[in-house]
Amino acid sequence: MNIIFKYVVLSTILASNIFPSSSLRSLMFPGWGERNEFNILSENNDFKDIEYIEKRSKAIMITEVAILISLLTSKELSQSYNNDYELLGTNNAGVDWSGKDALYAANVGNFDNFFDYNEDRLLNNQFDDQYNEGEGYEWDWQENNSNRLRYDKLRNKSEQLDSIREYMLASLIINRIISAFDVLSIKRNHGRLVTFDMDNNENNLKFNLNYPF
Repeated sequence: MNIIFKYVVLSTILASNIFPSSSLRSLMFPGWGERNEFNILSENNDFKDIEYIEKRSKAIMITEVAILISLLTSKELSQSYNNDYELLGTNNAGVDWSGKDALYAANVGNFDNFFDYNEDRLLNNQFDDQYNEGEGYEWDWQENNSNRLRYDKLRNKSEQLDSIREYMLASLIINRIISAFDVLSIKRNHGRLVTFDMDNNENNLKFNLNYPF
């Protein structure tokens, strides 16, 4: 985790020299664009008029860090639970995890053994879902429901944490969008958005597009 944070910090420092635009900075790291606008506006504005920008920057940055921590934590915990339930399945039910997917892992937790599962598929006319014998899909909890239920509990926790990780990834995108629009709002409030100038000299009509970075 420390390596990842160091990478983020170094990338942010490098990007500050490559992406001078506040909007682009917000897309790189939410809150960074607001900080840049605050630094620019602090040169010609009273601190009280722009104090809200600094507060927004801090709030969005704190949110970003919280999301990143949640993302990394949920990923590590999900993998830890995943390793635990796979080890439990291997040691107590003879599961071979090579080439297996999440659906197979769920079936191992829902049925006492390979044969009970195939029989259930047969009774429900779901022949295509049956596992072929002798291809490494066998398992048998030997009627030890305690181990099976413990396995399924660990598997569910792993899946729940993996779902949280996906939400955190979506939150990272949303936070960047919010920050980018916030920068546009700040620029509009302080006259730093795109402006148009028109020069009309005799028969020549000239438009000037000004975009402050």
